[in-house]
Amino acid sequence: MEIDFSKSLYELVSQYPIVKEIMFEIGFKDIVKPGMLQTAGRYVTIPKGAKMKKIPLATVIEVFEAKGFQIIGVE
Repeated sequence: MEIDFSKSLYELVSQYPIVKEIMFEIGFKDIVKPGMLQTAGRYVTIPKGAKMKKIPLATVIEVFEAKGFQIIGVE
């Protein structure tokens, strides 16, 4: 599966619901809070979120690749 990291978290979770679980595993604990995806999730991308949470983007990419995703949209 191909996942575009330039899309918002909201778009990605809508396309692939498993993304929410993966992000929680990585350390994005707020993603499961009610309303979080509908508010901040509409403009935050995975790279922006990783930077805000001080989680190395390389770590995030590794986890997604291990789950069978091919990453696009990363500079």
